[in-house]
This record gives sequence, structure tokens and C-alpha cells, in this order.
Amino acid sequence: MISERLQLLRKELGYNKRELVKHLPLNYSTYANYESGIREPSSEVLQNIANYYNVSIDFIMGITDNRKRVDDILKVTDTEYDNINRYRNLDDHGKRLVDCILKMESGRGHYSPTSSSKKNDKSKSRVTLQVYSQAMSANLVNYLGDHREIEYVMGRFIVVPNAAKADFAVRIDGNSMEPKLKDNDIVLVKSVPRIDPEQIGIFTYEKEVYCRKLKIDRRTSDIYLEALNGEYAPKPIDQPANLRTVGLVLGVAKEDEDNTLNTLNTPNTSDVL
Repeated sequence: MISERLQLLRKELGYNKRELVKHLPLNYSTYANYESGIREPSSEVLQNIANYYNVSIDFIMGITDNRKRVDDILKVTDTEYDNINRYRNLDDHGKRLVDCILKMESGRGHYSPTSSSKKNDKSKSRVTLQVYSQAMSANLVNYLGDHREIEYVMGRFIVVPNAAKADFAVRIDGNSMEPKLKDNDIVLVKSVPRIDPEQIGIFTYEKEVYCRKLKIDRRTSDIYLEALNGEYAPKPIDQPANLRTVGLVLGVAKEDEDNTLNTLNTPNTSDVL
């Protein structure tokens, strides 16, 4: 089933196998073995492929036909996530006991938190994301497909709509996207394989990483990565096959006073792009 799903996802993008592996931290022969069913990818490789296609690992494995990832369906706290994993590892007897206790407790009618407890329970109103440094983003496996060490810090974000949709975050280095995005801003990013013209995204091209607006000249079909700051010239994309979209920029986040990362001035996607 894994081989069939890999073929399906690749063909949906219109890539052959050699074109696809340019966007993944894999060589051609290894990936070809996955599609033919000779080998099965490791959990780490499955995660990288799932991130690239923006689907769940369960979908790739054929466990479900639902492509959405758990994080896209429901945001859970770290404790809730651990409890879900513990529940899945129980035998049938253990699951029945847990189900019984949950039904009894919910029937007592006191399980809903009060308004004051909701305010104090930050874990239910925040999401944890990896925050990458754009200056060091050449080290990202998901960005450039190499095997160097991934460097990032973890950040906590208030779950507003844009933060809930983000897969990771990137700290901006430079002023090329002012006034929308300033130097040292943290932007929320949704991992997608492509974005529409006039949208702002994170891209890789010729071993460089860019946070720019995608522009396509309708007359000539020329592709550019455009800065919002007029001091920077558009970056022409002479080899479109080498341009990779890492993700769509959803909004801006900044550090809180208590050193947790807190979404501020996060515009709607239509406002940013």
C-alpha cells in the first residue's frame, strides 16, 4: 500500500521519480525501491515525505483514506498527545477500562472547565512549533534535501487560526520584505508543495533560501521572487525546475515578555499575500 500511495501522490504533482527526488532527502535508487515495494521507508523518511505532500503518515501507509494530519484536525496539548499514544498501546481490556472511566467521569457533569480555569490553562490555548533561523536554513533537510543537522528552537504560540494551521515557523533575517515582514520577525509557515502567484512563501533556489512573493509575468511566463522592499531587485528564476516551494507564509509571530512565543499582529492570509 505504501508503494501505491507514493505513486499516487507523485503523479498528482505531475513528477516522474527523478524530478521528485530533487525535492526530497533521498537518492533515486532508494526512492525507486520504495515505489516498487522492494523496500519500505523508515519512520523518519515517512515523516519527511508526509511533510512534503502535506498529508498524514497514516494516509501514506494506507491505514486511512483521510489525508489530513492529526495536527490539522485537532490541536492537542503535550499531555493529551501522550495519553493518546498510551491508549493506543493498551490491549482491548485496558481500552475498555479507560472507556468506562471516561464515560463515568463525563456523566458526573463537572468535567467542563470554568471560564477562570480556561484562562489559566495555557496548554489548551497554545501550540508548539519548530522555529528555524532563515540565516541557517541551508541546514534544513526539508529545505534543501541534504543530510546536515537540522537547527531549530521550539516556540509556543497562541492558537489563533493562522497559528493552528502552521506547520513550523521561520525567523526572518534581513529587511527585504519590509514593511510587511521585518528583520528578526518570526513568520508562521504552512508546508505546501506550491503556492499561487502574488502569495508570500518560503522558497529554495540554487542552494539559497528566500522569503519572497511569487510573481509570474503573464505575457512571458517568466517567474520571479519579488521583495516588498523596493531596494531589492526581483530574483529571476531562470531554471523553474530548481525552484521549490517550502511553504506558505500565514502571518507574523513575536516573542512574549515571558520568553514564550506569542502570535501578534497575525493578519489573515489574504492580507499578507
